[in-house]
Amino acid sequence: MLSIIQSLQAGICSHAPAGRFRRKNPSFGIASALRRRTGLGLDAPGVSSPGLLQCGTPRRLGDLEAPLAGGIAAKASSRPLDAPSQAPGVLRVHYIRKDHNYKGWGLHVWGDTPSCTQWQQPLKPTSVTAGGLVWDLPLRSGAQRVGALVHKGEQKAASGEVQIHATNGAGDIGVSGGGGGGAAAAEDGRVVQEIWLVGSEHRAFPSPPDLSQIPAGSVNKQAGHWVSPNLLLWRQAPGDVAGPRTFRLGFHSKGYMWINGAGVQGPEASWELAVAPPQAAFDAIKRFPHLYGTTPLVVPPEAAARVSELVTGQLLVSVYDANGEALDGTGVQIQGVLDETLTYDGPLGDHPDPATGGHAITLWAPTATDVKLLHYRAARGGNAEVFQMTRGSGGTWTLPRPDDWLWSYYTYRVTNFCPWTARFETVEVTDPYSRGLAADGVRTQIVDLSDPATQPPGWLDHAPPHLEQWTDISVYELHVRDFSMMDDTVPERLRGKYLAFCPERIASGSSPSASFAAAAAGVPPTSDTNPGQHLSAGLAHLAALRSAGLNHLHLLPTYDFATVPEREEEQLRVKDDLSAYPPDSPTQQAAVLAVADSDGFNWGYDPVHWGVPEGSYATDPDGIARIREFREMVQSLHSQGWRVVQDVVYNHTFASGPASRYSVLDKIVPGYYHRRHEDGTIADSTCCNNTASEHIMCERLVVEDITHWARNYKVDGFRFDIMGHLMLSTMNKIRASLDALTPEKDHGVIGRSIYLYGEAWDFGEVAGNQRGRNAAQMNLAGTRLGAFNDRLRDGALGGGPFAPPQFQGLVTGLLLAPNPAAERDQGGPGDQRAELLVLTDWVRAALAGNLRVYPLHLCDGTTRTGEEVLAHGQPLAYGGLPCEHVAFIGCHDNKTMFDQIIEKSSVNESSEERMRMAVLCLALISLSQGVPFIHAGDDLLRSKSLDRDSYNSGDWFNRIDWTAATHNFGVGLPVSSKNGGSWPYMRDLLAQAERIRPSREQILAATRIFQALLRVRYSSPLFRLAAPADVVRQVAFHNTGPDQIPGVIVMELVSAPYDNDGDGSSIKGVYDPSYERLIVVFNCAPYDNDLPYPRGVPQGGRLELHPDLAAVGDARLSAAAADDAARLLRLPPRTAAVFVQRRQ
Repeated sequence: MLSIIQSLQAGICSHAPAGRFRRKNPSFGIASALRRRTGLGLDAPGVSSPGLLQCGTPRRLGDLEAPLAGGIAAKASSRPLDAPSQAPGVLRVHYIRKDHNYKGWGLHVWGDTPSCTQWQQPLKPTSVTAGGLVWDLPLRSGAQRVGALVHKGEQKAASGEVQIHATNGAGDIGVSGGGGGGAAAAEDGRVVQEIWLVGSEHRAFPSPPDLSQIPAGSVNKQAGHWVSPNLLLWRQAPGDVAGPRTFRLGFHSKGYMWINGAGVQGPEASWELAVAPPQAAFDAIKRFPHLYGTTPLVVPPEAAARVSELVTGQLLVSVYDANGEALDGTGVQIQGVLDETLTYDGPLGDHPDPATGGHAITLWAPTATDVKLLHYRAARGGNAEVFQMTRGSGGTWTLPRPDDWLWSYYTYRVTNFCPWTARFETVEVTDPYSRGLAADGVRTQIVDLSDPATQPPGWLDHAPPHLEQWTDISVYELHVRDFSMMDDTVPERLRGKYLAFCPERIASGSSPSASFAAAAAGVPPTSDTNPGQHLSAGLAHLAALRSAGLNHLHLLPTYDFATVPEREEEQLRVKDDLSAYPPDSPTQQAAVLAVADSDGFNWGYDPVHWGVPEGSYATDPDGIARIREFREMVQSLHSQGWRVVQDVVYNHTFASGPASRYSVLDKIVPGYYHRRHEDGTIADSTCCNNTASEHIMCERLVVEDITHWARNYKVDGFRFDIMGHLMLSTMNKIRASLDALTPEKDHGVIGRSIYLYGEAWDFGEVAGNQRGRNAAQMNLAGTRLGAFNDRLRDGALGGGPFAPPQFQGLVTGLLLAPNPAAERDQGGPGDQRAELLVLTDWVRAALAGNLRVYPLHLCDGTTRTGEEVLAHGQPLAYGGLPCEHVAFIGCHDNKTMFDQIIEKSSVNESSEERMRMAVLCLALISLSQGVPFIHAGDDLLRSKSLDRDSYNSGDWFNRIDWTAATHNFGVGLPVSSKNGGSWPYMRDLLAQAERIRPSREQILAATRIFQALLRVRYSSPLFRLAAPADVVRQVAFHNTGPDQIPGVIVMELVSAPYDNDGDGSSIKGVYDPSYERLIVVFNCAPYDNDLPYPRGVPQGGRLELHPDLAAVGDARLSAAAADDAARLLRLPPRTAAVFVQRRQ
């Protein structure tokens, strides 16, 4: 996800509508504009259609609409020349609909009025009259321009902008663009300027318009829903005061229908639709809950029998009152009827053809009127051979292909009716089931993934490292390019490539600096798993982490994405020496932004072809090198002891519509694969072009694609971006498909060991199960799907992505070391203490695995289970199993963990103390029940110079120094496109870079302690409990309730007794063969704290600091001690310590 909205300008008035939050649930709150290049702010009405959008295009108010026809034109004033000019004080906006359907509409406002709105909070009407809705908008002094858009949620209706001009108070108001406007007087004597908005028109009228001249509907909307052959749903009342209404369905095979004031015109065929009782829609509403309350309309048998024909043309549904007057007309969404009548379960893409013994290429395109295959002999250039494909069953088109086409390329030429342009389009498009590609995904390559040419030696026979249970997992999140691009111990040709993860590929380019890096990381320059192989600095660091127990390497998107030119010669580079500029200079970011959209860096959350490795990470983006090198990377990481996680993005595509070369799915079946609002526009709450896994063929594509990566690339886990936008049924089918993979038939792959986790935020059009039960936090208990726990993050750091960045939490000094910059907002000591104790309870719940059933003794003195406590307005704990808990504090989204600590901690803190805070965060993650998740470099106190969303900030801001010789704080102000509004306070911090930036010794101390914490985790099974009952029995907290010592958590883990019978029948719980108990103390206070022994520790219990922590050699950590005589645990400031009672 997305994941995951920090432009806090929403609702701030300007001459353009303010940016609106679009990215993720406030409980997680990753930047709304995402890591994609989309602006997502609402500006003046534009001319784009969503079908033409791609994430790289800034969103405009008119994205879903037709062009604005110039506003309101000037009209000659009739006032006397000597009349005094008066500025209007109020803009009165009238809204009229022919169908009188006014329920739920609000007004989004921008410009020179104090009534500017956030998108999610439209203005309610000032009054409701027989003539429609009215809003009175006060105007600012000197107002010049105001814009207004009528909308209901994401459904946009009429809009317009008006220029404000002075009037004589009794005549006309001169306004720009289409006619004069009348002036009236408000009750308080202010001059009122009036405009009228009508239906879905994108112009403002200066006087009440003649409705007979206004189209009764729009061909560019699709508010009708054909959900099954005999049923169509539309949110139109079946009747009004004039009597019952009449509904009609119109069809044209060439797309020549239009709508005018008299309704739909020019159908080839049309049918009356009878109104059915509400219960007729019962089954359809179960499939499409968001259509609850719509009117069911019966499609007559003669039309239902022609479904396969009608879905290939233009469809319009219209409504008329009892007098025959046209009230509305709209297009028809056909996803539901396609799912009922034209799905296909046979092979798609290039596949063996049992009928001929050869091969065929099959495309699912049920709405197409023609499909041709264009065959190319090479990755680029050459003339296409054109072959007519044959329509088959289930909406498919097929072409047998010769065997000698293997390794050649093809595209499709598809003709179909496009709802976004309201006409037929013929487009060239690649195959959504592509398994190979030319550079930049311009052509699909025919490949054979079983051919040795696509495999490194030993590929089929090698197996991933063994995994006993999912709670044994720990994850390190890493970007392929970040790993090696700035590492001079990697041969230049391999930097930023898959092969940089392969020691044998690095060997010929090893250097003295690589040996230095390995020694710094505490690892010899040869790997135990690769004897004799020299390690790069990055590989040396990974080897050290793996030796400590970290075992899953999570790679940010590695499928084919849109936002990087795949051929290196086409990638732009920053040529200046950016290190020459001051730490708070804007010069660095200006140089990065100048090439950002054409350089080699992007996070890659911009999917085009889900089933093919990204070409920019391969040494050759054309052909099979990307396949072979991705496999070689996976095989090498397996040999180094790592299991590999792939970050996947099935919640959206980068582009839609007929124009963009990055649009694939929507060119083939327009409007089907993407989730659409009720009016037909594509939902974009994830950032852009949301996909709809509730549709059968979209779900099939997702399930088969995941299975393909697991079987053919031996990927060991999948992290789902914005997983909450996928249906839970889709995730369950993925789980079942993976579970069916076995070593015997799938070359060593154990499907049941593959871990699935993701961003389970619940927001946008799917929130509250509006589109069916989605894979959101509150729906996941017992599913075995992992979800990121934002409560741990917000409890430890404080605030959240929507709060001021200086807000503090348990670790960052709330109450105990207040940040003067947040003092006004955080309140006094009493308020801060109350907040600190609540946040501490949040962290305790996370340490216990985020289990709904875990009982917590809370700061208010009560004892309640995790699901009975609220956080972010929802249950604090929502998991059913420990493996469903992904414990994280930092990730690629938002600022790095250390950058947030810099912002939140008092400016007076030293770099040493900030390092200690970071280590406390790492300890909370590492010692939590569930699955620890660490962002790459957080153990090295990684900084991106305060960049909150570095998806497109280049190598300069994203670099990692694995040797700890340099640190990236203070390498310039972060990019203005995402951070410009925060530059004033950021500049003050960055100017102090020399004082704030940690030393190399502090960085190395942080990673050494982190590695020791990992060893602690894997030294005892009690940190990795798999059953919720065991967590409840064997994990306890002390120093709780209203009288607790603030800033201190004491967690006790107790072993179950030894099973003398050997069959487990008499023992409940997990036995630790080394320790009878472990006591974990997190002292987040900036001073020493002495804590009493837990009552269960027997006299002479002989507690001692865990040997792995004692071996670190860190003076502060070594000062943590258990005083048996006084029965006290003595904790230094800002220290996490684990005390053990050894078995005798």
